[in-house]
Amino acid sequence: MDATPELVEKITKAVLAALARQANPDRASLPGAGGGLAPESAALPQTTASAPWCGAAAPALPAGPALTGVVTAKRLAGLEGTIYLAPGARLSPLAQDMVKQRGLRVQEIAANEMKKSGAGGSPWLYWMQGHCPSALRVIEQFHGRLLEGIQGTSGEQLPAVLRSLNRIVAEGRGKLAVLFVPAAASAICLANRCANLRAVVGTGRRAVQEGIDLLGANVLVLEYPQHGFLAMAELLELFLISSGVAPVPLQRQLTQLAACR
Repeated sequence: MDATPELVEKITKAVLAALARQANPDRASLPGAGGGLAPESAALPQTTASAPWCGAAAPALPAGPALTGVVTAKRLAGLEGTIYLAPGARLSPLAQDMVKQRGLRVQEIAANEMKKSGAGGSPWLYWMQGHCPSALRVIEQFHGRLLEGIQGTSGEQLPAVLRSLNRIVAEGRGKLAVLFVPAAASAICLANRCANLRAVVGTGRRAVQEGIDLLGANVLVLEYPQHGFLAMAELLELFLISSGVAPVPLQRQLTQLAACR
C-alpha cells in the first residue's frame, strides 16, 4: 500500500506522542494527552477572579480567637477543636503537651490575614478627644471607622462614647476600638467600668501585648501627646491582632466580681 501524505502525518504524530509520554510520564495523564501532546494550557491552572494563579485556595481567616505571645497551658483551658496562633505566638512546653493529650489542632495565622480580618472581620472603631494630625494619619493608614452618633470631641463626651462602644460590643457589631486622648486616666477608669469593655493604655509594646494576652483587650487608649506617628502605628498594628475575647479564666473572675458593689 502506497503511503499517502495523510498516513505519514498520522504515523509521525503517533510516534512523537509516544516519545513525549516516555520522556515525561506525568504529562500523559494531563487532559488531551491520550491522542497526542496536550496543549500548553492544559498543564497550567486557569486564572480566575476568585482563585490565585497557583490554584491554591485562599487561606481561611480564623474562626476563633487568635492567641498571641507565649501561649501557656492555662490559656488553653476551655478551648476545643482548633486553636489559632497569631503571628509570633508560640506554645509553651506544657501547652504543647496539652495539645497532644487533648487532640487539639493548631493553626498559625499569617500576618496579612490578621490585618485583613481586623479581629474576625469587624472594622475597628475610634474616637478622638481634641485633635491630632499624627493620630489622623494612623487612622487613615489602618482604615479606622469613626464611632457614629457622638457629637463633639471634648472630654465631656467620654461617657457617651463608652456607653455607645459597650452597646456595640454587646450587640456584636464591633470588637475593637481605639481612643485617642490627651491623657488616659479618665478614659481607662470609665472604660473598665463598662461590662463589655476591657481597656489597656498603650504606654508601649509590652503593655499592649499583656493587655491582649491577659485581658483579651478590646479597647486601646493612646495618649497622643506621648507618641509620634510611628509609635502609634506600631502599637495599633499590634493591638489589631487581639481577638477582643476575654480568656476563660478572666471571664470566670469577672463573673465572680459582678456582685461587688
